[in-house]
Amino acid sequence: MEDLTARTRAFWEEAFNDRDLSRIEYFVAPDYVNHAALPGTPPGPEGQRQLMARLWEAFPDGRFEIEHLAADGDVVVCVGTMSGTHSGTLMGIPATGRAARWRQCHIFKVDDQGRALEHRAIRDDLGLMRQLGVAPGAT
Repeated sequence: MEDLTARTRAFWEEAFNDRDLSRIEYFVAPDYVNHAALPGTPPGPEGQRQLMARLWEAFPDGRFEIEHLAADGDVVVCVGTMSGTHSGTLMGIPATGRAARWRQCHIFKVDDQGRALEHRAIRDDLGLMRQLGVAPGAT
């Protein structure tokens, strides 16, 4: 199997940062489940495309910078920082025009081809909402 850390890095750089949705089937298995997605997001590659499109709508200049990446067996852990300017609607919150940076940890379980089967995330969503000025302690 391909190096899982290299494959995960390619997902963030090629699919997410380069906005290449044509690469999703390479990275995401047909029966993929994203446990961190909004309710109603379908499973599989289509759900991942929808999630990424929503993020890009809210943060057209959004990027994910990898800080730590590790694999053990069929699990990959990726820690990094998402950043961008809130220029579109995010979870019902209209654009604020504010720049934001928030830490995230993504945990992927992969199949024997290295495609994501499951995804879980730990994100600083409260920190994000504060930076957007919509939560207590806003900056």
